[in-house]
Amino acid sequence: MKKVAERWADDEKRRLEGLTENADRMRVKEFLYKWIDTKEEKLAPSTLRGYKVNIRHCESIFDYLLPHLKIIHIQNLADELSRKGLRYNSVKYVLRMLHSAFQYAIRNDFMKVNPVDRIEIKPDEKPFEATVYSEKDLGDLIMLLREQHHWLYIPVLLASFRGLRKGECLSLEISNIDFENNKAHIKNTYQIVNREKIHKKVKTKASDSTIDISGFLAEELRAAIGRMKASGRIPQYISEVDGKLPDPSHISRAIKQFQEANKLPLCRFHDLRHTFAVVQLEAGTDLDTLKRLLRHSKIGITSDYYLHNNITLIRKASAVMDNVVKIKCAKSVTKEEKKG
Repeated sequence: MKKVAERWADDEKRRLEGLTENADRMRVKEFLYKWIDTKEEKLAPSTLRGYKVNIRHCESIFDYLLPHLKIIHIQNLADELSRKGLRYNSVKYVLRMLHSAFQYAIRNDFMKVNPVDRIEIKPDEKPFEATVYSEKDLGDLIMLLREQHHWLYIPVLLASFRGLRKGECLSLEISNIDFENNKAHIKNTYQIVNREKIHKKVKTKASDSTIDISGFLAEELRAAIGRMKASGRIPQYISEVDGKLPDPSHISRAIKQFQEANKLPLCRFHDLRHTFAVVQLEAGTDLDTLKRLLRHSKIGITSDYYLHNNITLIRKASAVMDNVVKIKCAKSVTKEEKKG
């Protein structure tokens, strides 16, 4: 009877603190696996797989009771993952997942505050940097692929000319290309997870949008469809190879092999999207338009990726101020000459 009373008193204390009566009995491990079950139908398969890997990285906090979890425990976890060799972005990915999970716990009255807030991550000694092609290198890559009738040509064209992601290039259906109005609707992404081929809706409303395909791109897409039909096939996807879609991982290897064979600088397939963004920015495209072209959900994502440390843009901005001084100096010299 005494234990029942004590339990009631504890639960009542929890209730008054704004927590559910079971909060003090749920451990982090149990909670995280229950939480990931709620995400099963909401996340892309690759994202779900990544989250499950992230949860395994959190073993050192598994045994804490959920409401007893403190910022210091999460900080220790982040430091431990860094010591084990996880890169900055990987640790950040783990913490971002935990933050989302604990926000869910707060909404369901299992916690009062999110212990992931204000965590510091040790930066990489050699941070990863995307390789951005120059306009010349990009032109060389495009023309060589075109001349060799390489199966990478259409995916590379879509990634570098319109900023499509790898899965979006592969999942673009011909029925979603409107040549009459020179536009294409990006609806799905293609992934292979645990050997299962998956066409899944793009993850945000911003990504589910229409792109322009006018000019050279339209001509090349028409020609590609014509070649497929001439071979006796009725294609469904613009990036098909012999009636099938290539494995996304094969594209990554194939582009590296092609670059090496043709003595081109190495550039990941996803870096072609970065190249598209940087070329646009350096040509004067404003940030809001670039956000729409890249189909980012928030402008902060665009600015964080492409404005930070862009040396060309920094130099252009510096040149603007230099020109102000040069104009003033030129006027001053002219005045002096007139006086003389």
